[in-house]
Amino acid sequence: MSTTKKYQVGEEITSVCTKCKLPLDHTIAAMVGERVAKVQCKTCGGLHRYVNPAAGESPARKAAKQTKLEHAWEQLVQSSSSKKKQPYTFAGPFKQNDLIDHAQFGLGVVTQRLSWDKIQVTFKEGEKILLSKRKVQ
Repeated sequence: MSTTKKYQVGEEITSVCTKCKLPLDHTIAAMVGERVAKVQCKTCGGLHRYVNPAAGESPARKAAKQTKLEHAWEQLVQSSSSKKKQPYTFAGPFKQNDLIDHAQFGLGVVTQRLSWDKIQVTFKEGEKILLSKRKVQ
């Protein structure tokens, strides 16, 4: 005999809110068979997939993902280490492979210029899109 509760659309359930990043009360918005698919947060109103608060990511998988990300970041920094790091400013004339020092995110490498005023930068914690205007020459 199964002890799994059968849920229905409109019922209340606890889910990790993907916006608030906390386990909060949600209303079930959609089901796929007997599985809760979509929920709406009662705190922020966000509609997102159901995330079981008891499941969580396994510590081993999380550590492996972090190690892989840090290794890729270290390789980028080493390939750009011949250049002097520049402090990040909105008006900085950054180009690909420049090493920058951001006040909040730390050391990063410009991996791509996305447009005339945006750059993609890889930091130890991941990629960020930052503003950067080229100087008029």
